[in-house]
Amino acid sequence: MNATRPYPIALTRLDRQRCVVVGGGAVAERKVAALLAHGAQVTLISPRLSTQLAAWHAAGRFAYQARAYRAGDLEGATLVFAATERREVNAAVAAEAHARGILVNIADDPDGSDFHTLPVVARGALQIAVSTGGASPALAALLRRALEGLIGPEYGQLAERLGALRAEVQARLPAAARPRFWRRLASEEALALLRAGDESGFEALLRRAWHEARAAGSEHEART
Repeated sequence: MNATRPYPIALTRLDRQRCVVVGGGAVAERKVAALLAHGAQVTLISPRLSTQLAAWHAAGRFAYQARAYRAGDLEGATLVFAATERREVNAAVAAEAHARGILVNIADDPDGSDFHTLPVVARGALQIAVSTGGASPALAALLRRALEGLIGPEYGQLAERLGALRAEVQARLPAAARPRFWRRLASEEALALLRAGDESGFEALLRRAWHEARAAGSEHEART
């Protein structure tokens, strides 16, 4: 296990990044599935493909080099996954990635990897990642399953509603009033309304939040 604590980070705009996966089996399949779900530009290198990977390739979902890995394959990559069943191949992929300054995940060498993918609870725009810092992937998976039962779809609905309001809030509410507005909506009351499917109740809460925030903003401006 690494002596330093991992630094959690969320990567955006993977649709602009080349991600290379070396390997064509079950591990590579999981890596490719996650990358495709986040819009990455995937290049896969392997002499053979699993049935699912072959189907995805036939559908044009990723670029494919039907051969063994060779030096130079990682040029232009942002992320690399060494996911073959051969330790020496994974080590060679990792060595090239490190030489090029590219972050690499090594399937059979967690301690030698630059990053790890995390178990995630996804609810629409909301994503909750779980990490034990490499101490116990099994515990991280257990925590993810526990969160699956606690975090309902209403959390994702609320995240999407709040995201859709961001531009309007920035344009119409003074800076001093915005925290009050967000706290009013990012609340148990809002979650309860969405959980119950009470759209009219949520819209009423939204109107009250606007009114209270604007009033607070006007009061702040009057004092300054």
